[in-house]
Amino acid sequence: MKRRLTAIGLLALALPATAHSDEVVPTDLIVTGNICTGGSLCVDGESFGTTDLRIKGTIPEIQFFDTTTGDSTWTVSVDNPMSGLANGFTIKNETNLSYPFRIEENAPDSAFFIGETGRIGLGTVIPRADIHVAGGNLVTLRLEDTSGTTRAWDFNASSTAFWIRDHTSDTVPMAIEAGAPNNTLWLEDTGNVGIGTFTPGAPLEVSNDDTFSYFRISATQAAINQSVDVTFTGGPLGTGELRYNIVDGDGPEMKLNADGDIEIGGTLTTAGSCSVGCDAVFEDAYDLPSIEDHHARTLALGHLPNVGPTRDGEPWDVTDKMGRMLNELEHAHLFIAGQQQRITRQQEELAAQRAELDETRAALAALTARLDRIDQTGQP
Repeated sequence: MKRRLTAIGLLALALPATAHSDEVVPTDLIVTGNICTGGSLCVDGESFGTTDLRIKGTIPEIQFFDTTTGDSTWTVSVDNPMSGLANGFTIKNETNLSYPFRIEENAPDSAFFIGETGRIGLGTVIPRADIHVAGGNLVTLRLEDTSGTTRAWDFNASSTAFWIRDHTSDTVPMAIEAGAPNNTLWLEDTGNVGIGTFTPGAPLEVSNDDTFSYFRISATQAAINQSVDVTFTGGPLGTGELRYNIVDGDGPEMKLNADGDIEIGGTLTTAGSCSVGCDAVFEDAYDLPSIEDHHARTLALGHLPNVGPTRDGEPWDVTDKMGRMLNELEHAHLFIAGQQQRITRQQEELAAQRAELDETRAALAALTARLDRIDQTGQP
């Protein structure tokens, strides 16, 4: 193989082999063949193959020494145990003694690839996105905070699902199954959350392309029934109906339609206050009006005083109204009891009067009989 050397290069070849002084080439050096450096490790007749430059050594290195003040010196080395890789390729910043880039021996094919468009492939030489991570069975990207209390998060993808795993706690707080439909979960810039819609019109909107939509609340540790469904449907009239259904197989427990009509399958129990004091009529300090006064006031108001007006077509508070009705019922009970006491007294008085009348009648009959004897016999 022919080599072209400068005059200085030829002079260097002519020097005795025992000379060990540095050789300085003050002009360009052009080698048209291959180069091997590494002292006695390079042999005469070195087989280069397609290699242009070969560096031999127990720790082969190339150093880029920047003589500018304040700039860094970089060393590219192989199998340097100081790098943490006894067998591997490293790039070291000699200035701050860091190793920003390392490749371990036996790293797989296409472990790191930068395409001509700037896309990065990890495990692929055909990146289809800005960063494309490819692998078999399961692909994982880990984010780890190593300061203080460490915490690691894994982003996992497989042919069946994508999920986020809290590696530290060994929990999976979020997962997306393969084939999940469009807009399964949508977070709008307003903060609204859509389930089944990308235009949520409320802080949380559940939407379904059907005549009904619902969401379920479950408590898996509940003793008997563990779930309840809140459903919106068109209803029998198509005007809309809200249904509340404990999932026990017997249908909804409550229905509320667009007209405000409510239907429940059980008992309605309400909690509230009675501003008129439902049972106050039984207290000693209560000033119970007379029947006549109460009747007169009722006629003047056009309604029972404590019940208040109940006009057609106007809404009213069921709990408050029932309490007021109970108060008036208790008034009526006391009025009836008072009337009964009066009737009882009158009956007792009438019985006494009747007994007295019977006695009078008996005395009168005896007197009449005596007078009759006197008239007949002349004797009393």
